[in-house]
Amino acid sequence: MKRQPLRTVVRALGLALAVGALAGCTGQQEPIAVLTAAVVTGDVPLDIAFDLSYSVLARGSSATYALGFGDGSEGETGSDVGVIVHHVYEAAGTYEAVLTLTDDQGQQDTDRLTITAGGDGPPVGTHVGETAPDFTAHTTDGGSLTLYDHRGSVILLDFWGAWCTPCRSSMPHLDALVREYADQDVVGIVVSTDAAERTSIDFLEDGGYDAFLSVWEPGGKSKSPLTKLYGLDGPDAGIPRTFVIDRQGVIRYSGHPIDLTGEMLEAIL
Repeated sequence: MKRQPLRTVVRALGLALAVGALAGCTGQQEPIAVLTAAVVTGDVPLDIAFDLSYSVLARGSSATYALGFGDGSEGETGSDVGVIVHHVYEAAGTYEAVLTLTDDQGQQDTDRLTITAGGDGPPVGTHVGETAPDFTAHTTDGGSLTLYDHRGSVILLDFWGAWCTPCRSSMPHLDALVREYADQDVVGIVVSTDAAERTSIDFLEDGGYDAFLSVWEPGGKSKSPLTKLYGLDGPDAGIPRTFVIDRQGVIRYSGHPIDLTGEMLEAIL
């Protein structure tokens, strides 16, 4: 089994739970450093609670960690990787925190997390760590929706289409996540890439998927203004695509909805 594809999925939210579940059956021996935080941007002074506990060690092994905060201050070291380490960023700026994990066999792994203190947060973009682009669009119930109106909630923004077999297959999973965490201010927004609005309405109604805010704009996958805005109009852009946007508007996950887990959401709730 190749390590990198699975690891890439997990890195998107800074978690290694899926890797941990597989470690016993794949014979994984190397440590996997995972650095995450519920909040990664805010006004100064900014107190960040770095969570190291999702790091993965081979069964029976131990490790030490070195955590650098990227702001010129002294880092922190220790031997308990199941901890939360607080650090306050006093000056505005963009910093890269780095976690290095070294196990008792001398094997190392590193993970990084970008922290934006002060200002308006990270630049707008569609990659993990950037601020999600805002939009206003028509909803399939005849209203309208503005993404930034939902700041303060964790948003699952899913691009899908009834024409797309993987989209139809993953919709029950996404629906279950939204329902399970709705009481913790998780909001599900599904953006249809169907050519006809009625197609998406019928699919959602037939499946009983009424936990979502449903958006449709004309243009289908290649010409919709929303797929263009999020870079999903190209031939190599995968649909479905789910973006998890944290309470500060920062993208914390970008990938297939079926790879998104409840544990990933809990890390930023």
